[in-house]
Amino acid sequence: MRKCILLLTLCFSIIPLFAQSDKKNMIGTHVAFGTGGYGSARLKGAPSSKTNYFYTIGLDYSRQLSKRWDFCSGFEYTYTDLKKSFGYYTDGKQAFNSANLKMTTIPLQLKYHVGRFIYLNGGPLLNITAKERATSYYLTFEDATSDVAMLLGFGLGLGFEHEFKSGLTLSLSPYARFNGIGKALSFQSKPLEHYKYLQGGVNLGIGFKF
Repeated sequence: MRKCILLLTLCFSIIPLFAQSDKKNMIGTHVAFGTGGYGSARLKGAPSSKTNYFYTIGLDYSRQLSKRWDFCSGFEYTYTDLKKSFGYYTDGKQAFNSANLKMTTIPLQLKYHVGRFIYLNGGPLLNITAKERATSYYLTFEDATSDVAMLLGFGLGLGFEHEFKSGLTLSLSPYARFNGIGKALSFQSKPLEHYKYLQGGVNLGIGFKF
């Protein structure tokens, strides 16, 4: 977190020195939060799954390709809090599994400007690392911790953006993502199997065009 803040501060300090009138580039940061659905063969026997919440922080870079099209990428870190329920025991206590999922993502997306303030965006996602750590209650799990080097995903969003004369840009974007389309590469002997994660949330961003 400290490294991200330091890098962001450095970027915003240097950018004005290279500012141009055409302003085809933008660098910035964002936070996102929401909920979703989750499934994995690692946690077996769970009839129901609940994503309590997730939050994301990230750095953004975009390049204007034409009047309406931008290419967008960056770097994101996402933390997800999960709960899987397994019914009830005779004493009335519920058996459940509490887990968290940590992802580092590089989005490779396109943005289409519908009008001055509205845009659509979407494209593939590279989840470079995904770590799942589970803590079980009343049940014992094998391989409760799983690591994956690279998983593929896809995201779609609708955004609202306003650019000030200074180049400062604010954005708000509801979005949906589906991770687990495929496994691109794994460096682990026991990679996470049949990982599926559907996210729905809101992205709040600030950037500077130059």
